[in-house]
This record gives sequence, structure tokens and C-alpha cells, in this order.
Amino acid sequence: MANGIYIAMQGARVQEHRLDTLSHDLANAQTPGFKRQAAIYRQVHNDVSKMGDPKQAMGLHHPVRFLPEDRLPVHLEERYTQFEQGALRFSGNDLDMALDGEGFFTVQGPEGPLYTRNGTFTMSREGLLVTHTGLPVLGADGKPIAMPDTQGRLRVSRAGELFIDDQAAGRLNIVRFADLQALQRAGDSNWQAPAGLEPEPVAAPNVHQAHVESANVDPIRTMVELIKTNRIFELNTRAIQAYKAMDDQASRDVGRVT
Repeated sequence: MANGIYIAMQGARVQEHRLDTLSHDLANAQTPGFKRQAAIYRQVHNDVSKMGDPKQAMGLHHPVRFLPEDRLPVHLEERYTQFEQGALRFSGNDLDMALDGEGFFTVQGPEGPLYTRNGTFTMSREGLLVTHTGLPVLGADGKPIAMPDTQGRLRVSRAGELFIDDQAAGRLNIVRFADLQALQRAGDSNWQAPAGLEPEPVAAPNVHQAHVESANVDPIRTMVELIKTNRIFELNTRAIQAYKAMDDQASRDVGRVT
């Protein structure tokens, strides 16, 4: 079997991973606070320079050291998140909040605190400030923020302090992390901190009331990349079929000669 079929198979697998990543980003292009993903690939580069005679490399199963750079097989090393700021969009809803700069809102998840940039909040029947999925938003004291049983307009300061007219209603717990890449996705633009990664309070948060942070996904660019990746995937699958046809033909010819 020609070695090239393995390279084509690995190339198709890489593009398949990239298709998954781009499709996920595009599906969440309208999700507030969503952060796009990227991937790191590593070339499988067998260095045989220490073997002595370089011609010995021709006896290797994968002498990829002598292939052009665009023919070197690669594999997915890891996926990582790009935490760049998304654009702030005015919504006009007093319960919507967006962070300009670093930090995450803290909410109460089923198994502990979760962290999010999605500030599309609402009010529960019990008077709690909750996310669009019903998770309570936590205050600086670690407890759910409960709105006072009074009439008035909600006002949120840039520091994350909540007021009903002039009556204090709590303070948002806005935190940061030293290692953002260690955070784990928990769905709905939420993040979970693994054991050992502790949140740190943001000294000077910048909260914008009646605004929503858009996803940091460029739909047009992502769509172009998706089309490009799909075509490269098709080219790799065609190469696999071509190598398979060559092997089948070679097998028939050898059988005919013998």
C-alpha cells in the first residue's frame, strides 16, 4: 500500500476536526458571550538524521522527512478557546449586562459555581436575578442576588453594584482567572473551573447595563473557512480513493504477471 494514503487519511481527519470546530462556532455566532475555538496541529516529522547514511531513511515505513512541508502528516494536538472581547450591543433591557474587559459573572450551577460572559439576565418568580436558563446570579457575598420587594427601576453601576432607585440590592460577583485555558466549557456560554483553579475578584470591573456582549465569531469569515475546509476534506478523500484504485490495479497486475 502506498504511504501517501496514510497522509491523505490523516489530512482528512484533521479537516474533519476543523469542520467540527467551525460548525460549532458558526452555530453559536448569535449566542451572547460565546467564545470561538481554535485548534493546534502537530506535524509528524520523523527525524532520521542521526541514523548515519540518509539513504537508510528509504527503508523506513514512513520516510516523511523527505516529503514537502504540505505533505507532512499532522494530528490534532489540542483545542483552545480564543477569549477576545466580543462587541457590545445595546439591547435596551435594564436586566441585560455586559462586561467590557476581563472578568466573568458568577452563577449557581447544579454542581457548584459557573462563570459566564452572557449577561442576558431576567427575574424569577421568587425575585431572584437569574440567567436565561434559570440559574441564580451570585453576588459578592456568594449568595443569589434577591431584588427588594419594592417598586422602582433597576440601576447597575459600572462597578457591578445593583440599585432599585436608590436602595442597594446587591453587588455582582465578577471574577477573573489566572489561566483562562484551564476553564472547562459547561454549555450555554458557561464555564467551570477545575479543582485548583481559584477565581480572583476583578478589582475594577466595567459593567454596561442594557448591553449584551456578542459572540466573538465573524459569521462571514467562519463560513468562508467552513467552505474552504470542506473542499480540502473532499480533496483528501479523493486522494484516498485514488491511492486505493492504484493499489487495486497493482494487485491485479501482480496477479496477472505471476
